[in-house]
Amino acid sequence: MKLPATIVAAACAAILAWPGAAHAQSGSGQGSSSSSSSSKSGSSGGPQDSSSSSSSKRPPDPSVPGAAPPAAPDGSDPISRRINNSAPAQHDVEVGQYYMKREKWDAAIDRFKDAVKLLPDYGLPYKLMGESYEKKKFLQEAAESYQKYLTFDESKKDAEDVRKRISRLQGEIQEQQKKREAATKQ
Repeated sequence: MKLPATIVAAACAAILAWPGAAHAQSGSGQGSSSSSSSSKSGSSGGPQDSSSSSSSKRPPDPSVPGAAPPAAPDGSDPISRRINNSAPAQHDVEVGQYYMKREKWDAAIDRFKDAVKLLPDYGLPYKLMGESYEKKKFLQEAAESYQKYLTFDESKKDAEDVRKRISRLQGEIQEQQKKREAATKQ
């Protein structure tokens, strides 16, 4: 296919004026009308976009106040970890809720533990894990999970309900301990 000379000239001018235009044109692959419109928009805002695209590739200057530190290459920094693990953790919570509806408490607890491993500061799995432990009559584990939930989501509207559950569970735990002590004395 032979291109008109004006399109070739415009593309060459855009490449010389804006280095990022070559990537934009080669990546578009949408015919001549869209590439001519992209070359027009590229030439109008080209030099300004060039400095912003090249500066985004450079790490931020630490002498500039408020500059974000560079992300760790292995993704071990907290922000990268949250971004990379949010969707899988949410999926684990959803699957855990599915298991709770089916009254498969062990499977639900396992999924909530998986979510907590991915995002340790995500409060919802702790609350749901507490509910699952409570259904299994593992009262101590339920109370611990609820306590952990409150450390992350203390301002939530259901925090008072969770506090009441914890106090009720602690009362039940004390009753069980008294029954055990009485049974061992006999």
